[in-house]
Amino acid sequence: MGILIDLHVHTKRYSSCSTVEPERLIKQAVRAGLCGVVITEHYRQWEARELDELAERSGEPGFLLLSGFEYASAQGDVLIYGLTASQAAEFEPGWPPGTAVAKARDFGAECIAAHPTRTGMGFDEQIVSIPLEAIEVSSVNLREHEQKLAMGIALNAKVPPVAASDAHELQDVGRYVTEFEDPIRSMSDLQEALRRGRFRLLDGVFAGMKTH
Repeated sequence: MGILIDLHVHTKRYSSCSTVEPERLIKQAVRAGLCGVVITEHYRQWEARELDELAERSGEPGFLLLSGFEYASAQGDVLIYGLTASQAAEFEPGWPPGTAVAKARDFGAECIAAHPTRTGMGFDEQIVSIPLEAIEVSSVNLREHEQKLAMGIALNAKVPPVAASDAHELQDVGRYVTEFEDPIRSMSDLQEALRRGRFRLLDGVFAGMKTH
């Protein structure tokens, strides 16, 4: 088995809609069998110093703890990986998704469409023209029919699918994860894997559907 990472997790530190205590996050992720977690708060990104402090207090040496950013565009949310906290602060909510992705790419970051078919929060048909590294097709916030619709978009757009928990409650951390083929030790490793498509859904997720 490869490297299991939950790419989409919120904590109560910076996401008011989450009840996840940061101090309990890593222990829960380890119990769920994960190798790493990316904290993707709404409107704000954790600073490297904060990540280091949380990782040090966790008592889990070697666990991969990274921070991304969930951007709220005018038409759907975008997970952005590879920004600094100050760069993330430059993104004003409500831009067209293509504008946000273009700015992220100018910074050298990678982007994933978050829960693209979630009722009231989805993208329109222009999603197929946005240069994304992946499309999130499974999470705790996508119902079964929404997951199937998201997979259909990924297949039609020829964009690789990912699964991520979108956890806002501790017990949901690790419920949906993505398997990476190469060692991931840093954000730059994760970005490279996303760019190269070196990841896949776990066996049993959308069994029988070709995803790569």
